[in-house]
Amino acid sequence: LPIREVTRLTGVHPVTLRAWERRYGLVVPQRTGKGHRLYSEEQVERIRRI
Repeated sequence: LPIREVTRLTGVHPVTLRAWERRYGLVVPQRTGKGHRLYSEEQVERIRRI
C-alpha cells in the first residue's frame, strides 16, 4: 500500500511514518523503482498497534 493509503487507514501522518522509518527502523517498507514506499498489510497492522 502507498503511504497515502497507510495514512488514511491509520491516521498517522506521512512525515511521522518516514521519521519512524529513518530514526527507529520500526517499519521499513519496500520501494518501487521510482523510490516510492509500499507498505504491506502486516506493516499497516504494526503501525496501528503503535
